[in-house]
Amino acid sequence: MASRAGSLALSHVSLHYGAGLAVLHDVSLTLARGEFISVIGRSGSGKTSLLNLAGGFVAPSSGQVSVDDRPVTGPGPDRAVVFQDDALYPWRSVRENVALPLKLRGMAPAARAERARAWLAEVGLQDHGDKPIWQLSGGQRQRVGLARALASEPEFLLMDEPLGALDAMTRDQMHELLLRLWQDSHAGALLITHSVEEAVFLSTSVIVLAPAPGHIVHREDFDFGRRFLCGEDPRALKSEPAFIAARERLLAAIHGKEPVHG
Repeated sequence: MASRAGSLALSHVSLHYGAGLAVLHDVSLTLARGEFISVIGRSGSGKTSLLNLAGGFVAPSSGQVSVDDRPVTGPGPDRAVVFQDDALYPWRSVRENVALPLKLRGMAPAARAERARAWLAEVGLQDHGDKPIWQLSGGQRQRVGLARALASEPEFLLMDEPLGALDAMTRDQMHELLLRLWQDSHAGALLITHSVEEAVFLSTSVIVLAPAPGHIVHREDFDFGRRFLCGEDPRALKSEPAFIAARERLLAAIHGKEPVHG
């Protein structure tokens, strides 16, 4: 699969651990800037391994991972990663956590402090910059993690279950924030999630992986997130028959049944 301009591509990628454990087999997908792809599937289908390949944390056993046709050989500033564990530094302030990647890139102190302040404002934490991380709630910590990832202006935002530990109300609020940040950043977003409803609402495309070894069994495009960004009510969108039918098709694909298209 040839990658498009401004794209992250996994081309016929397989991954094996040791001699006999096949984790992923012949997976191909392309994430362009401005797209939002979610990956769902049963436990053991290789979802996190796929993200680790995209991030450059592991190398494929066969196939290739590339950005704009350049092979990925490791992590890079073009790909920012947000994990379920926010991975923030408790001995640093909120603002220092957001500014840390900019410091590692050699940005001057005044410039990185200003950019950190701007991104904290984007995630609604403009009054929390001087606080230590441990004073924040779980939802606030995930906002800091997103601000830190986006502060370096990556081409691609890779997320591994970043909202899984949040309560339902906070998670819904984070969905809406995440869509707005994605739209403003123009980054390509790749989300690993166990929530089918989350995938349908957020994504321009959803991919279903089946296990043993992980392989793609279903792909489907959606526009609910874009419709929300155009002003439609999220509760109304999630109540639509088309939304409910999409959720059921994806659940059927996850459980090995042939999705029924309406």
